[in-house]
This record gives sequence, structure tokens and C-alpha cells, in this order.
Amino acid sequence: MERQTAYQLILAYNEAWVNNDAESVLACLTDECVIIESHGPTYRGKKNVKRWLDEWLAEKSTVDKWEILSFTYEDNRAFYEWDFACTVKGTAYHLRGVSKVVFRAGKMERIHEYRMTRPAYEVFTK
Repeated sequence: MERQTAYQLILAYNEAWVNNDAESVLACLTDECVIIESHGPTYRGKKNVKRWLDEWLAEKSTVDKWEILSFTYEDNRAFYEWDFACTVKGTAYHLRGVSKVVFRAGKMERIHEYRMTRPAYEVFTK
């Protein structure tokens, strides 16, 4: 897979979440995909990702923003830094983090998310 193709696939995946478009999210993934969220939940296989999406949409949760801040790609693996905001059961969340993505057969096969757990701050101001 070319670098630009990998970037476009990640962008399509993120935009599908923002648009609450479960079909488009699933179209980005292999049948054997594994997604590990930054706070631990793990979804193995497209069927379980669909179940997660169905529950997400049923509870009226939304991804309000998922911006790619930086992107690196080599040998069917990408790392991308993101700025993410969502609303879950009426509570707003804002996260910054990084995802590692492994590609196979033109789709995303493994996504492992990591996030900052504390706000960034300057140690030395002068």
C-alpha cells in the first residue's frame, strides 16, 4: 500500500466515525480486524466492531472531532497523532493520542490507540 492510500484510508475511517456512518467504518476494516481502544476495550473481528457501532449509535454517542495532527507510514504500518472529541451519554470528552495501524489487503487490520492521561504542561517557563 502506498503512503497516500494509507493516509486516505485512515482519514475515511475517522470521518466515518464523525458522520456516524457504521457501514463506512466497517468498509475500512478487514474481517479479522482487531481494535484496541486507548482505555482498554478490545474488539476482535468485524462482527464485534459492528456490535460496538450499533451500541454506540443506539445510545446516541457521537464523535465530534477526530483530527490527524501528524502521520508516519512505512512497511504497511502507520502511526498517527490525533486530537479527538466525543460525547458519550451526554458527557463530553477531549483526548489527544496516537494510533498504530497495521494494514493488510488494502484495509486496516489492527488499530491500537494510546492517549495522554494528563494535560500537557510546560516544565520550564523561562
